[in-house]
Amino acid sequence: MSYQIIAAEKVAQRNSKIPKDWLIFPQPFNDGTSLLQVPITCGVLSEVECEITSNYDATALLAKLRAGGFSAEQVTIAFCKRAAIAQQLVNCLTEVFFDEAIKRARQLDTERRESDSNTEVSFSPLPPLWGLPISLKDSFAYLGQDTSTGLACYVNEPATEHSALAALLLDLGAVLYCKTNLPQSIMTGDSDNNVFGRTLNPRNPCGLTAGGSTGGEGALLALRGSVLGVGTDIGGSIRVPSVCNGLYGLRPSVGVVPHGGVRDLTVPGTAGIMSSAGPMATSMRDISLFLQTIMQAETWKYDSTALAIPWSNHTKMDKKRLRIGLVEDDGLYTPSPPVRRGLKKAAGLLQAMGNVELVPIALPNVRQIYRDLLSYYMLSGSDYYFEQFGRTGEPLVPSLEALIPLLAQPRTTLKGFFDLNVRRTEAAKMYLSLFRDNNLDVILMPPAPHTAVPLDTWSTITYTGLWNYLDYPAVVVPVDQVREEDVADDLSNAKFGSEDARVYGLYTGPGEYRDAPICVQLVGYRHKDEALASMAAVLDGIINGI
Repeated sequence: MSYQIIAAEKVAQRNSKIPKDWLIFPQPFNDGTSLLQVPITCGVLSEVECEITSNYDATALLAKLRAGGFSAEQVTIAFCKRAAIAQQLVNCLTEVFFDEAIKRARQLDTERRESDSNTEVSFSPLPPLWGLPISLKDSFAYLGQDTSTGLACYVNEPATEHSALAALLLDLGAVLYCKTNLPQSIMTGDSDNNVFGRTLNPRNPCGLTAGGSTGGEGALLALRGSVLGVGTDIGGSIRVPSVCNGLYGLRPSVGVVPHGGVRDLTVPGTAGIMSSAGPMATSMRDISLFLQTIMQAETWKYDSTALAIPWSNHTKMDKKRLRIGLVEDDGLYTPSPPVRRGLKKAAGLLQAMGNVELVPIALPNVRQIYRDLLSYYMLSGSDYYFEQFGRTGEPLVPSLEALIPLLAQPRTTLKGFFDLNVRRTEAAKMYLSLFRDNNLDVILMPPAPHTAVPLDTWSTITYTGLWNYLDYPAVVVPVDQVREEDVADDLSNAKFGSEDARVYGLYTGPGEYRDAPICVQLVGYRHKDEALASMAAVLDGIINGI
């Protein structure tokens, strides 16, 4: 069967799961105007539902749920409705299982009432994520739902079991209610595929990308159809959409968050750069909440590859003075004017604290590392990808077609693979020395050389992919948005050659890029994810006054 027929049937199936009284008319995204206020003005949400979905982050919402201020069913219905609105605005959902989620939430409420009324049963505390709606990237398996990852060849193959993380989140009390869109191949910065189409950026739906590969989550969170979502990151796939949508997003060290049961499109068995599962949220404390909750759970029971690193309640800085490595660029791509301003703003606020010391550093050997990163991605060439597309006659979407030079790379020989591993070991030693020799607690740098960019033009992941290559945890923190002062400057300011100038030229000024979020990236030591989250919370408080 052709991909067109499969896609039409799949989209119709998804759309049929949105109740008629949750529909909005007309769909108002044809002029590029920001859609962020539409969910609370469209008339679908009640006043209480607007409050639930607008006024709380996940941490505050959990406190309200535990105190009985809202029922699990009440909160779940509110987020299902707001997710349905977000879907109509920006096309961010793939799998919709609102009815199942509401049924689960109702059961949670019933069990709580019965427990509270039974005085003969000893008190049992609520699980840590009790009643909290959490959204998932499409690549996580959820029992009874497709894990198509935007490929027609995987449609109508419902999962026979939950992925490890989905199972764990349910056991922790969460309510899972939808899965979100991603790119064809899960490899590009635009969440566009031939099954579900393109996810749009709520701030500028006609002009700027929502990012990828976890772009559906990014757009859903921006519209607060979710306050806590989970994605995957193999080169920047959590951090790129966090940049595009002004969110907090953590790429943990591999294995800290269970990854079993996630559909990756890399060739099975080619363990080069490993994908990492991690949270995206509207606050830094929600990132910490997710990380702490997962690390305190028995992840090894759910995923044989999980790292059971204990949470140590590292809530205070052990040092009176923080040393932060300041990286202005990666030596390959020059940050655009708004990105430079955002980094300068963050650095200035930190410097003014007095107990923070900024140490300017340069990142070594990034060009060779990036070449090797791409070689790892394509160890066995591109035949595996094209075979999956060819099963239903799918053409390449524009953002993937732009990566043809990457997909056309030859297979890596066994000797070549060994050489890659040797260089990676040397690079790991080099970067550990960079941290240690400078006595750094964390690195502060841009997450990309630009903000969100026009559709199908995100073409480099050097600022994020470096840390996947080294397996260092990294978190994106929003600091501002593009303002009138962020005028475009001459291409001569691009310092690193013609390719740098091409990327630098994407930024044309505050007109096309109005309200685009500006973010910074914080990077910590490998397997020291808790310490990074703790420091990021402190620095977020300084930068954003939170």
